[in-house]
Amino acid sequence: MTPHRSWLLLLCLVFSFIAQAQVDEIKRKSSEYSGKKGSGSSSDGGGSGGSEFYIELVAHSINGLVNVQQHTLKKKATNPTIISLDVFLQTAIQPSGYYIIHPRIRGNWGLFSTDFRFNYLIEEDPDGVKYLRTDDWQIIQLNLLTLKNFTFRLGAGVIHEQYSGGKTFTEWTAGLHVNSNRLHIGAMTEYRWSIPRDEWSGQVQYRILQAGKMNWYATGGIVFQRYYEAINVWGMQAGIMLKVF
Repeated sequence: MTPHRSWLLLLCLVFSFIAQAQVDEIKRKSSEYSGKKGSGSSSDGGGSGGSEFYIELVAHSINGLVNVQQHTLKKKATNPTIISLDVFLQTAIQPSGYYIIHPRIRGNWGLFSTDFRFNYLIEEDPDGVKYLRTDDWQIIQLNLLTLKNFTFRLGAGVIHEQYSGGKTFTEWTAGLHVNSNRLHIGAMTEYRWSIPRDEWSGQVQYRILQAGKMNWYATGGIVFQRYYEAINVWGMQAGIMLKVF
């Protein structure tokens, strides 16, 4: 199976899962509406043919994932970051008294990445320091574009609020990472969206130290967060990134 056909099957599987999630939501809304009206009817229009098609689609898509992963891992010789570990310690400061601190770790393995971080929003107040925290885990990210100088990924995961009784929401991400040929300069932009918060960030990275597989970068940029479509928080960002590859 060619890589292009594998990508097509992979995208079909992703869109089928999205469609299934939407259908479940529509069914739930329909059930609530029917319960309020006190009437309604249901019927099963499905058949074995649909199930067989879905099973076949899943099987081909899994095979496609394997093929794409093998093809991606072969790029390791020209793109050493294909298999790597990224550790970030970054702080953003807003002059009016806000701080955004988000220590973060991301593992990359060919087609796949997983990303976890803590997000602290700290405010200086006349009554003392106030803060809130979320735990953000991008459970699975797909590195859809893995060239020597570019990596583009889409991901899905959860955001867990520590300040609201532990509410958990789905969070999506899209990110682009650009590197120079010798990996001494890079740039990254990322967009995260969920019900409680949308976030955009951009940063540049400059390697200040290399010791074997350990590469240390100084980072600088900006981050903007919007909570519940009403509260805007932003800050100028700086920090350190360790990339192991």
